[in-house]
Amino acid sequence: MMESPSLNDGTQQKVEKNRFQANIRSFVDQHFTVPHNPQWDYHQSFKAPRNALATQNIIQAFHADHGSPYDRIEHGLSVYFSSLKAKFRTTEDKAMLKQQRDRRRARRIKKAAGRRKVFDQTQFPFLPREFETQLCFVPSAMSPEHTDDDGEVKVGLLPWRAAKFTRLFKHLDTLRPKRTPRPGNPDLDGGRAPPPDIPLFMIDPEYVALDRAQQEQHDPEEEDIEMDSMSDGE
Repeated sequence: MMESPSLNDGTQQKVEKNRFQANIRSFVDQHFTVPHNPQWDYHQSFKAPRNALATQNIIQAFHADHGSPYDRIEHGLSVYFSSLKAKFRTTEDKAMLKQQRDRRRARRIKKAAGRRKVFDQTQFPFLPREFETQLCFVPSAMSPEHTDDDGEVKVGLLPWRAAKFTRLFKHLDTLRPKRTPRPGNPDLDGGRAPPPDIPLFMIDPEYVALDRAQQEQHDPEEEDIEMDSMSDGE
């Protein structure tokens, strides 16, 4: 059976996105992370003045070589900066990071419970018959939230979650008292792959097709391209 054009397009877009991020990593490693040419200060945030200046230098150099849009390059650099910063964390930093992870998990638990409380399945006929609240309203299916250095709350994106469930959860947030819905932020990755406890009908068919294609094309002598992230998986 042939796959639909939209499915093929979505799979190709995700493959291209991974390839672009790999190019970002390779370029930074080759030109901007050598010992005699340090650029970023990993004790500061990505948007700190010194790092912002270094980022602009890298953006200009990458654009000159590859011609990609400036905002796309900046986003790719922010993702890789988070990965590199993780390697320079001190013991104190790691303890603070654990506290942040614990807070994010507590937020996801609270979010799942709040959405389950206002959920009425009779109002959502588009849900599959296999739908069960105990399978779908779990912390691992909720988007993580993170407060950045400027105090702004960001909501992570789940590239693997089917769009209809994202719409469902956003709608339920409008029914929760004292809950202000927040838009998804592309700078905060919610997890590259769905946790094992997520039912198949909650997973985007395009993700399933992409995962299958990557497995078929996998070369055991090469490492898989990975998207870097500071956040936990949702």
